[in-house]
Order: sequence, then C-alpha cells, then structure tokens
Amino acid sequence: MEVAAAFKSQGFEFGEGDDVAKECLAMCHHFQASPEDVATSWDSYYTVNQAKMKTHVPTAAHMEAFRAHFERHVASAKKSNAVKTPQAYVYGKRSLAESLESGALDVEMADAAVDASLAAVTPGRKGDTPGAKTAGARAAHARAHGLGAAGGVQLPARDAAAALEAMRPAPGTSAFAKRLRRGDAKTELGGSLPAPVAGSGARAGKHAPAVSVRVFAPERAGSILRRDARCMRDRVADKAEMLERRLGAFADACEAAYPGLNCRGAVYAASQDDVTVVGRVVCDSEGRLNEQSVQLEGSVATSNGMRVRLELRDVPRFSLFPGQVVCVQGQNPSGHCLVAKRVIAAAPPPAARSPASAAAHGALTVAIASGPFTCVDDAAYEPLDALLARLETKKPDAIVLLGPFVDADNAVVRGDAAPLEQSFEEVFAHGVRDRLEAFLARADVDGYAPSIVLVPSTRDATAAAAFPQPPLLDDTHLEAPRGVAVVAAANPGFFAVNGVRFAACTQDVLRHLSAAEAARDGAGPADRMARLAAHLPGQRSAYPLFPAARAACLDASLAAHLEMDVTPDVLVLPSDLNPFAKVVPRVPEPAAAPAAPALPARVDEPSAQRDAFVAVNPGRVAKGNAGGAFALVRIAEHAPAGPGEHAHAVGERARVDIVRV
Repeated sequence: MEVAAAFKSQGFEFGEGDDVAKECLAMCHHFQASPEDVATSWDSYYTVNQAKMKTHVPTAAHMEAFRAHFERHVASAKKSNAVKTPQAYVYGKRSLAESLESGALDVEMADAAVDASLAAVTPGRKGDTPGAKTAGARAAHARAHGLGAAGGVQLPARDAAAALEAMRPAPGTSAFAKRLRRGDAKTELGGSLPAPVAGSGARAGKHAPAVSVRVFAPERAGSILRRDARCMRDRVADKAEMLERRLGAFADACEAAYPGLNCRGAVYAASQDDVTVVGRVVCDSEGRLNEQSVQLEGSVATSNGMRVRLELRDVPRFSLFPGQVVCVQGQNPSGHCLVAKRVIAAAPPPAARSPASAAAHGALTVAIASGPFTCVDDAAYEPLDALLARLETKKPDAIVLLGPFVDADNAVVRGDAAPLEQSFEEVFAHGVRDRLEAFLARADVDGYAPSIVLVPSTRDATAAAAFPQPPLLDDTHLEAPRGVAVVAAANPGFFAVNGVRFAACTQDVLRHLSAAEAARDGAGPADRMARLAAHLPGQRSAYPLFPAARAACLDASLAAHLEMDVTPDVLVLPSDLNPFAKVVPRVPEPAAAPAAPALPARVDEPSAQRDAFVAVNPGRVAKGNAGGAFALVRIAEHAPAGPGEHAHAVGERARVDIVRV
C-alpha cells in the first residue's frame, strides 16, 4: 500500500490493524495530498510531540490531533503560495500555436516567445511552476517583447495633456460648474478703505513694470532651503538641540525687551520669593493639554531639563499649547509646583521697517489663493481655470499660489477609481504649469505683468513630504514673458513684494494649534483666530507646536528654516478652518495676577495698530467638488513723516476681501 510504504520510508511502520492506514489515505484524498506529504507531516508532528507520546508508531489515538496538525500545515502552505506565486499568465506552446494559426504572431516572434516561456518556467511534479529569473530568462523575455538593451519597458507614446483633458466633465454638468454665488466678495478687514480694482495697486496702468519679489532665508539657516536638501534624517539629538535653542533664544529676547529682567533661574529651585524662569510647556499625560495637566520644562543649561507643575489659578487669562516657550514669574515654595503670577508668552522679532521713500509705503494689491486647485474627484482643474479668469479682471500686482497643486488626497491621484496612467509630474505640468504660462501670455498681450509666488505643501504629490519643505520647482521652470517674476519659495516661505514682508506656511498650523490649545479668556470678547495666529511671531517660529501633529512631517534637522527673524506685515496661514483676515498686535499684553511683581519697562513699547500685522486665511480654491475662495489684499499708500526708517503699518492700510471662486 502506498501510504504504508511512504511512512516506512520515513522510519515509521503501522501496527497490525489497518484503521490508521485508511485514515491517512482518507486525509490524502480530502486534502489532495500525496502519501509522501502525509508521512513527512507525521515526522514533524512526532518530533514536536515525542515527549508526550508513548510510541512512535501511529495509532488511532493520535489521528485526531494529527489531522488538526496536518490541516494547519496545508492552510499555511496555501497562504504562503498565494503571497509568493506571481499572478501572471505564462504562454505555453499550445496557446502560441493557436495564435500562429490565427495570424496574430509571425514565426520569428513565436519562436522568441516560446524561448521566453520555457526560460521563465521550470518543470515540477504538478506541471509548470514559475522559475528563477535567470539572465537567460530575462534575455529571452526581452527578445519576445522587443525590449531594448537597457531592459526597460518601452511604454507606448501617449498625450498626457489629452488624457487629462478627457477627465474634464461636459460643460455645465459638474458640481463645480453648478456652484452658486460665484464671484461674491466679503470684506473681512478694512471695510472703510477703497475696494481693490484693476490699477489700484503699484501698477497704475497698462505696460507698467512688474512689482519686485525677493525671497528671504532665516539668518541662522544662512541660505534658502535648496531643492536637493536631504530631509527626514533628524535624530533625537536634533530635536533636543531645536528645543534647547528655542529656550535660549526666548530667554535672550525677554531680557533684551525688558532690561534688568533675569529669567535664568532653575524651574525646580524652591523659593519663598518671586522667581522668573523660562521653560517649555508640556503635558503630564498622553491626552490633550488642560489647566490641570500643564507642566513647565526648563532648559538643560539652567534646569537640567527637569519639569515642575505649573499652577495657573491666579492668572486671569492664558493660551498655552505643548512646545510653547514662556517666561513665568511666580513662587515655587516646594520645588515641584510653580504658582504663576505672570506669564509672558510672546517675544516677537522686530517689525519690518523701511525709509519713507521706499516702495513698501506705496499702494499694492496681492491675490492669495491656496490649493487644492482641482475638485476632489477629478484632475480637470476647473477651479484653477475659474480663479485665473477672475484674476484677469481684478489684475492684482502679485499672485501668491499656495499648494497643494497635485493633491495627494485627490481621488484620481490616489487611484481610487482607476490607476493614473500619467506621472504626478505630468499632471502638474499639464494641469498647473501650462495654465499659468497661458495666463501669463494672455496677460502680456493685455499689458498686464503680474508677479507670481509659488509655495509648496506637504500634501503635494510632486514634492517631498517633509517640513520645512524646499521650493517646488526652479524659477526657470515656467516660461514667463520678459520682466515678469515667477518665484518659487520654500515652505514656510518668507518673501517681500515691493518691500512689504510676507510669511506663508501651508502647513495647517492653525488647525493643529486649535486642537492642542488650552486657554482661559479674561473679561471681554476674545478673538481666537487672532490669538492663534499671534503665536507664530510670538514664538519666532513658523511651527511652534511640539510634539508636532501627526500629519506635520516635521524634520528637526531643518529647524533653522522655521525661524522668524522679522515679524511679517502679512502672515498667510491657509487652513481648512473658515477664511478670515485679522489685525493682530505684534506684542500682546502679558497676563498678570494683581499680586504679580513689577515688570521693567519694555524697550520697544508697541503702538497698537501701527505695530500690528495682518493674519490671513484665504481658504481653499476647491472644497470637495464645490468652489472655495481666495483672498484679495489691497494695501493703501501712506506717507510717513520724518527721517529715518518707519514701520510699514500694514494693519492700518490693509483691506482684505474674501472672494468666492
């Protein structure tokens, strides 16, 4: 009997009865296995369980457990084959002969294909199984499929522009085409100032020269983030250095702003007297920060990185989030709980200033639009077409376009419906670049020369998903008419348009701060969006939250490119939150309890509106399959009196309209 012979070859013999042999034969039929497979499985079963078995001879008492063991073995083998076996169709001689008879293949191609099929398989017990991809097999496969010596697959030529254009729905049928209130404008700021119209900015008439655009880099970074910068290589030491540097810089800024203030104390030092310390806000648990879970972590230099609980019961108002660096005045009688009397949460850099004759004090109009620029279910870029058509009528001096341009969350880019046959670079080239070049060509014919600034996003499929982020493309990547500036900035981007300082961060920092903030409002109304926007210059960082939000992709090794050396005149923070425009004081008044110690006079005492900046969330050009909005900023001209440099006072001069696409 075959079963008995197979077991004997493995060193196992059945007893006198034949019930065990019949059971093993039934297993062969049920699982479609050979007697050798069953015998080999019994060998492994006996090896594992020999300590519990009285004899190595298979008996009826062992069959139930052995059958379960063999069933698991068969299931595991099937699962392994399903993962490892390529799901590819291999032509055999018969199918190739049928193709020859039908005239689909000529004789030479058939011979090469037969060679390829034979080289790609090896004989096995149950027919042909996929074989190793040897050099001979690859050569035969190349001959059969007409591949070049380079070994790459020669894809058929295709027109990417035509393929993307084919995605465009019929005119008037899409949800975006049926949108309501298109072109409606809502004045968010400066309603008493004149509305922005064509020619109301720095370019007073046709054929006027384009406004200047200059990109800046933080002083410590030294230069603008290069496109070939290596990212996502940060270590724990990089994170520690970033936090330690922020603590030291904040302490230096506080002591410079309040001469005579010494904030270098240790957070853990017990004292009955008032102390002044600088530390980082941390949460004592894994949940969201709240008033009871706030701790203060000192620097390594002053406090060895130790933490104490921060008691805020006497502070009338505060706005705290993890990673925020603050200067606290209070008492720490026990050494492990600091009772705060005053919290200084902002030490902003100086405001931008220019001579009275500088272009920064003149009129300027800027359009600010943030992606996505196409509806979520297609790559037709209808919203971008509508935006550019609107800008042709408004004619702003400069256009700031913020990513994502090829949104990684787009259904077509993700391949939800069908695989995208075009590369992401082709989608950008034909969906965005070609449209911008056509827009600039039409504008040139009309005597209109706008300057364009492009800022990438971590959601861009064509860019590195790391933050800070290098520019999306080279400045020469777009063909623009002579005299027109097309500038690619980093993310965050710091640039000046005719001397007016802008800072733009496409990371949704407002939403991240909103989700992490713990706040107490004092008496009177509080503007939450203005309060959140004030944290960026106040912390001198474009992303002060730490630990960063999960989707932020923060790279601590590039933290120098997040630093703010100058408080911008216009801070652009695109977000999924509702669009807004706010005038934000550069230096908010520190919150203090009635019994707080006196604070030295500030060196650069701010002057309300004149020392404020404008924070703008322009919204998204496309929201799902519907239209979104963009921001149109008009800065009126003013003439400062007196010699020397003067603040730009954009808070007094700016009007911001949120316009529906």
